[in-house]
Amino acid sequence: MDLEKTVASLERVISLGEELLTTFDINALLSNIVLNVQEIISVEGATLYLVDPIEKLMISHVIFSDRVEEIILNVDNTSIAGFTALNRQSLIIPDAYADLSKLFPALTFNKSVDSSSKFKTRDIITHPLIIKDELIGVFQLVNKKKGTFDNDDLTLLKNFSLLAGIAIMNARLLERVLEEQGNAYDIVEHICEEVFYQDREGMLIHINRQAAERLPQGMTFDQVKGKPLLEIFPHLSGLKNEIRKVIENNIDKAFSGGKMPYVIVTAKNAREVVEKVIIIIKPLPDNIE
Repeated sequence: MDLEKTVASLERVISLGEELLTTFDINALLSNIVLNVQEIISVEGATLYLVDPIEKLMISHVIFSDRVEEIILNVDNTSIAGFTALNRQSLIIPDAYADLSKLFPALTFNKSVDSSSKFKTRDIITHPLIIKDELIGVFQLVNKKKGTFDNDDLTLLKNFSLLAGIAIMNARLLERVLEEQGNAYDIVEHICEEVFYQDREGMLIHINRQAAERLPQGMTFDQVKGKPLLEIFPHLSGLKNEIRKVIENNIDKAFSGGKMPYVIVTAKNAREVVEKVIIIIKPLPDNIE
């Protein structure tokens, strides 16, 4: 690949970086990745297999074809993509139906997909997506539209795969964080303690179901949201000084087991400054009203 073509290819990969790295919907991201790699290298077919490390399987998550819905492969030498995953090795196969043992003794081409889809695979290029020694998946591209796959295509695929792998890991991480937050939110909503959220200015952000029972008669949360917490819930007025102390001193947590047992937890922003206060009250028969 000449220098001008190399620079142009890298520029295109880099230009896609911002789009891929800021897409956190995992399904949209995977489709976007495969669509772009198919276009960049100009092929008839592109598949992204994601590895299930527990089941030792590879599942096709994106296939741009109306003939194939899903492909499940073992991480072994019974397919080209499986070989790529097992050995973590890129492959360029000029003729998929040739005797592949001449390239690698254990390598075979799984013809079943072609048979079921009535699609004829000519040449193949594959590359494993590996980030920090973790195998995420495998790219498999088939039937280059002009010419045959070469080392220039492999270099481009390697560069794109690095970017794609990071984008997938970021999206998965965010997905896990949101799931954990959702689970935590459900727990907070259903615990027997009263939970109140306020910003650092003392304005009400949220309350759980138990705390909602303390709302003034006839009022809903939507009506009081954004108003001073202690005005809406005067039974918390005894905590005014403690709340102010944790904010002014940037404290992470405060608690007391006194007449009204409480825990005050703070959430901080990127500058490590308290921006949210969470007050948890354990209800007792002799609570301060």
